[in-house]
Amino acid sequence: MISLLLCSGCWSKVEINERTFITAMYIDKADTPGEIELTLSMPLPNRLAPEGGGSGKDPYAVVSATAPTIADALEKIQTDLTRKISWGHTRVVVFGDAYAREGIQDTLAWIAREPLFHLSSYIMVANGKAKNVSDLTPVFEETPSDVLREFSTEENLLKTQVLNIFAADKMNQGFASSMLTAQERHMVSEDGELKKWVSQTGAALFKQMKMVGTLTDEEARAVAWAERSLDSMTISVRTKKEKASMTLYDMQSDIRVRMERGEPVFDIKLIGKAELNSVIPVLKAKDIVAVREIEQAASEKVSTHLTSAIRTGQHKGADILRLGYRLEWRYPKTWKKLRPQWINYVKNDLQFHVNTDINIQFVGSESSF
Repeated sequence: MISLLLCSGCWSKVEINERTFITAMYIDKADTPGEIELTLSMPLPNRLAPEGGGSGKDPYAVVSATAPTIADALEKIQTDLTRKISWGHTRVVVFGDAYAREGIQDTLAWIAREPLFHLSSYIMVANGKAKNVSDLTPVFEETPSDVLREFSTEENLLKTQVLNIFAADKMNQGFASSMLTAQERHMVSEDGELKKWVSQTGAALFKQMKMVGTLTDEEARAVAWAERSLDSMTISVRTKKEKASMTLYDMQSDIRVRMERGEPVFDIKLIGKAELNSVIPVLKAKDIVAVREIEQAASEKVSTHLTSAIRTGQHKGADILRLGYRLEWRYPKTWKKLRPQWINYVKNDLQFHVNTDINIQFVGSESSF
């Protein structure tokens, strides 16, 4: 009899067809002071099947609610749904820039207490309302959230995750995340109709969970390179004689800290290989001097962009490369002393050097050096 009691089955099961899986969450500052607007994106299984009656319609839904807190907004949305909300498939969180400037700590506090929410979810900021990004046209994917997820997994720019933000906050450091801009365009794939297209346009800078500034596209790519989250990039330069463009690949970075006169100095080195796409006038593979000049021009351009990005963060007191980690690993006693005042130290006393080494491997179709 006791053995039979142990084989009684599940008492708290929830069938798959009784759940709705949230794939993306968008948070905005509401028009009513003190309130937020929460928007959730979720797939519609009844429209995903080829034989489904909803053929030709979007296979996803977008639902919004306004309330003083995330929990209250979720309660409003759940009341109107026929399925229980599940966070096991959420991979993207997008903040509107107005909400981000006031602070994202409330959302991150809610995420920290939600057991099913993945810490690997990607964080982005929309230029304007985050809700405006939720209905982008997914030309290459099935849903808008798939597009946003692939922006990060394909390593085209920054790929800031929830875990990175928690770690940066605990260490009194800053971070950067990709910015999104939505535009209406006439799209050939949609029979020339005016549809919404979303692009990654630079990055947002955060300090103590608040957005404090932005970076340009070039600066954001340099930061992504330093964080080893960039797969490849294209750069164009002009020397005294040549105008050249190249594709960079095999991109690595090395960030080290050393003590100089009792103060930490950070050496940031970017290393990458390149293949020339075009050179005007035509370059011969044996013209070593011209190749070296192009390499130097490209290296200096990238170094300038990364230095500018760090300086921008430094002006705001944001350690966007989380240099404090390196200091803690290498000189824990120095970090223990500087940690309480790290924001002010970054703003007023941070010392760093940026060096980029780009090596051109191919000149056209010919193997070079």
